[in-house]
Parts: sequence; structure tokens; C-alpha cells
Amino acid sequence: MHVQKVSVRFRACQIVWYPLFGQLYVLANHLRIDRSNPSAAIESMKEVARALVKQNLSLIIFPEGTRSKTGRLLPFKKGFIHIALQSRLPIVPMVVSGTHLAWRKDSLRVRPAPLTVKYLRPIKTEDWEVGKIGEYVDMIHGLYVDHLPESQRPL
Repeated sequence: MHVQKVSVRFRACQIVWYPLFGQLYVLANHLRIDRSNPSAAIESMKEVARALVKQNLSLIIFPEGTRSKTGRLLPFKKGFIHIALQSRLPIVPMVVSGTHLAWRKDSLRVRPAPLTVKYLRPIKTEDWEVGKIGEYVDMIHGLYVDHLPESQRPL
């Protein structure tokens, strides 16, 4: 297995403070975006997009930005769309269900639980327009809703 080092560095996000997970996150050289500063977050996303294209990388993003207490899908943030617009790379939706049973919000304990992972068809972004960011967020959120069990769909 070949692991490619990425030279892009960002300020720490919340996950780095979790015991074990935070250390693994940092040691794996994950890219982190500081959501507490919107202008810095936008610049960070531009750097992420450049690194993706330049180094031919893949990126996993959790578009909700946090975990829900109930396991129901939350609204999506727009950052992943900004990265898609910058990089023009396809988005491959990966719908994971059951994680709220394995790792509850505000808990450090991970429990055994059945998880389901569905990879949906890639979505091309090379023709996307900046003025339609909200439409793209809604479209992809809708795909997730369609592929989640009823108990995890938004109310």
C-alpha cells in the first residue's frame, strides 16, 4: 500500500482532541479545516482542492460537519461543494448508516454495531456553476435521504 504525504497543513479541528482518534487523525496526516474562522476555512478548502488535483488524491468529507445525537441526517454544509467547484473532480457519495449506534455523540466509547456503507454513482462536477451551490447541496442531500433507512432520515 502506497501512502502519499500531503504538504498542506491546517489548524486543528475538534476530532484531534479525542483520545486515540485524534492522535491517529494527526499521524495519518489528514487535512483539517478550521470551521471557527470562515475566511480561513475558505482558503483552506482552496488549498485542499489544489492538493487533490496536483497530487491525484482522494478526499473523504463528512458534509454534515458533525454527528447528530439521534442518527438522523442533518443539513449539509457547503464546503464539499466549494472543493468540487475548485477541483472539478467528481463526487462519489458514500452513505454510511448505523454509525450513531456505534459511536454516540458526546461519547468516547465505540461500541460494536452493524454498519451499512453504500457507494453511489459518481457525480460529475466539471460543468457546475458557482451560482448554484445551494441546488447542488440540496441535490446531494436528497440522494443521501433516499438511501438511508427511514429511522435516519430527517423529520
